[in-house]
Amino acid sequence: EPELPGSALRSLWSSLCLGPAPAPPGPVSPEGRLAAAWDALIVRPVRRWRRVAVGVNACVDVVLSGVKLLQALGLSPGNGKDHSILHSRNDLEEAFIHFMGKGAAAERFFSDKETFHDIAQVASEFPGAQHYVGGNAALIGQKFAANSDLKVLLCGPVGPKLHELLDDNVFVPPESLQEVDEFHLILEYQAAGLSRGDFPWAE
Repeated sequence: EPELPGSALRSLWSSLCLGPAPAPPGPVSPEGRLAAAWDALIVRPVRRWRRVAVGVNACVDVVLSGVKLLQALGLSPGNGKDHSILHSRNDLEEAFIHFMGKGAAAERFFSDKETFHDIAQVASEFPGAQHYVGGNAALIGQKFAANSDLKVLLCGPVGPKLHELLDDNVFVPPESLQEVDEFHLILEYQAAGLSRGDFPWAE
C-alpha cells in the first residue's frame, strides 16, 4: 500500500496542531495550514493518464415544465400529496402539486417501470423539452473527455439519445449499448409558484 513520506506526515500533523486561541480564517489558521500542506503534496504526475474507465450510472436528463407534462398526460387535477415512492401517474401528479405549492424541490423514485417509461417517452418527445447527459458516471466521463488527449471508456446503460449527446472522446462498449434510453425527469415550475387557478384544466 502506498505510504506518505515522513515529511508529508509531519507537515499534515503540524497543520492540525491547534494554538491556544482560535485564529481567524486565512493562511495562518489551521484550515489554511492544512490547505497549504495538501497543496504542497498534490503534484501533477510525471506520466499523464491516457485512458480512463468510468461506470455505471448513465441516463438522459429531460428538463421540461411539470405543468405541461401533466397536461400532456391528461391528468385531472387533485389535491397535492407527498409520496416517498411513486407508483402511478396519479402519485406523480399529487407529488408535483404538493411540492410546487410549497415552492420546494424533491426527488422521487418511480416503482412501475412500464408506466414510468410511458411518461418518460411523452416527456422526451414534448416540444421544448431539453435533453442533457445525466448520471454520475456519464457526467464524470464528459468532464474527462474535455481533455482531448484522454480516451474515456463509459460502462453503463447507454441508449440512442444519450449516445448522441456524449462527447466523441467517450467510447461506449457494445455490451453497454441498449435500444431504449434511461431517463431522469426534471419537472420545472415558475419561480413565483403556481396555484390551482393557474391550471386551465383545473377549473
